[in-house]
Amino acid sequence: MAAPDIATLRMGLGFAGLLSLAVTVALWWSPSRVSGTGQWLLAALLSTLAYLLPPAVQWRSPDLGIAVNCGLTLSAMLFMLDGALALRGFGHAARRRMPVIMGCLAALALMLVSAGLPWLRVVLHDGLACLLLGATALVLLWRAPRWSRLPAGGMALLSLVLGLMFLWRGMGLLAAGLELGGADTRTPPWLLAANLAWALGWAALLPALVAAAAGDYLRQQAERDILTGLASRSAFLSQARLVPERRDGLLLLGLEGLRTVNGSLGHETGDRMLAAFATRLREAVGEGTLTGRLTGGQFALLLPGLQGRAELMAAADRLRSALSVPLIIGDLVHAPEFTLGTALAPDDGKSVERLLEAAERAMFRVRAAQEAG
Repeated sequence: MAAPDIATLRMGLGFAGLLSLAVTVALWWSPSRVSGTGQWLLAALLSTLAYLLPPAVQWRSPDLGIAVNCGLTLSAMLFMLDGALALRGFGHAARRRMPVIMGCLAALALMLVSAGLPWLRVVLHDGLACLLLGATALVLLWRAPRWSRLPAGGMALLSLVLGLMFLWRGMGLLAAGLELGGADTRTPPWLLAANLAWALGWAALLPALVAAAAGDYLRQQAERDILTGLASRSAFLSQARLVPERRDGLLLLGLEGLRTVNGSLGHETGDRMLAAFATRLREAVGEGTLTGRLTGGQFALLLPGLQGRAELMAAADRLRSALSVPLIIGDLVHAPEFTLGTALAPDDGKSVERLLEAAERAMFRVRAAQEAG
């Protein structure tokens, strides 16, 4: 391919980088911003700098310009991987912040150290690029929700294909084992075209992926209590199913002292107490039991297919024992106090709403007896 064609591809990459940066800024600025958008904004910024940098610096120091370009592209890929991990909720983004920054600095230093050895620099760059792009593709596809599989799959495919192209070039240089000349260190036209297609594809698919992730977040908000991870009141009522001719039990728990903790130690401590109590509750009953946070410090559990009230009361006693163990909340050791009410279908009601009313009455009776005693 003639030199003007390479120049045209580089110009197209510059415009694609600016377009991708504009799209990412808009997504980051949007009120419906999702996890990972900040990392992708940094990736778009570094990619745009890499696309625009070579024409500005190569005329003065070609090796230095190419080395900086390679360091910027690897840093952008690292931030893309970090953004994909944040989107999927893998690990803690705050804990990855310093390792990612150190990885970017290490990539830039590695490229600068190998600036005088073009063959080594290109092989290292292409190998690392293949690993980072492949990992990004894997994270995007891993357990992707049904409604985001199309954009996630498209972005993963683009990343995987570009990573394989980098690998192809790197393996070819490694197999040749030759010291490259100045002209040969330039990115070949087919790889420039692949980068251009990748940049345009990401700019087109990223808004769809962010919109799908935002919709998923709204669905989770409707179905899950954000603080505890348990089912919300509406989700509990919609998912709880009573079967005719089957004896289903309902346990209603009211966590006591929450208002006192909020007033004396602050709402953050109260929220941490609620989250710790919900975790203990989930561990006590198992993942297969429908458990929800109805409001404030009130929780409900549905126990289907019981033999009778004796089994329901035995389950309540086991739960009371498991939840009475003190909670460790930072430096605070707190013994939870709670009131437990029970209801059994169909004796106390033939609907979940009626069972909740019966369990609440039972809970109030227990609370009144405790206050009287």
